[in-house]
Amino acid sequence: MKNELVARILFEIADLLVLDGVSFKPQAYRRAAETVASLHEPIEDLVADSRHAALPGVGGAIAKKIVEIVETGHLAYHDELKRKLPIDLYALTRVDGVGPKTARLLYETLGVRSLADLERAARNGEIRAVKGLGEKTETKILRGLDEARHVDGRILLGGACSLAQTLIDRLEATGVFERIAVAGSLRRGRETIGDLDLLAIAADPTTASDAFVGLPDVAEILAHGTKKSSVRLSDGV
Repeated sequence: MKNELVARILFEIADLLVLDGVSFKPQAYRRAAETVASLHEPIEDLVADSRHAALPGVGGAIAKKIVEIVETGHLAYHDELKRKLPIDLYALTRVDGVGPKTARLLYETLGVRSLADLERAARNGEIRAVKGLGEKTETKILRGLDEARHVDGRILLGGACSLAQTLIDRLEATGVFERIAVAGSLRRGRETIGDLDLLAIAADPTTASDAFVGLPDVAEILAHGTKKSSVRLSDGV
């Protein structure tokens, strides 16, 4: 599903607009992002049926931008805003203690653009010297960095279950598989999931593998065989 990708871009647009001093628009993008993030079906399915424009908080302009994200994987308007403030805002604001305004302050005072820059500044004691931050903020950021590193690249159990079920439903709809089940950390009920493991039985392994790597969510095929195939989805999973 591309729900996470769409929501992430819309959330970041809201933050970038706030930093740019724009009024009203940030709230509109944030409401739309929250709506997409809470969906229980793939946003691409809604776009295909033109139902996305009727979602709560999604006006005409944002609806068009959602279509662009779903179809291309990025958004020109988002890229334009990021050029004004060349930092990894999404990654930085995932760290406890770093909001959009703090991220901008750190960029303007210390040149912090990425998580690596943030960690360097925090461990060198540079953040505590920034006016308006201090030692407590620096300590909080260091703790937040450790937590962010622990869950980096992982998704919460609830989101993983929803994504896995969507994939299984789409694979079963092909009529190729006799049985599909989740495995790995998802089956064990871990709080966060690094990747999804699916076990499947099919009479024709080649056709089954082709069906899997041909899913609409697939952004990159990492391996393609008759016994095992691996892919990276559009949202990075």
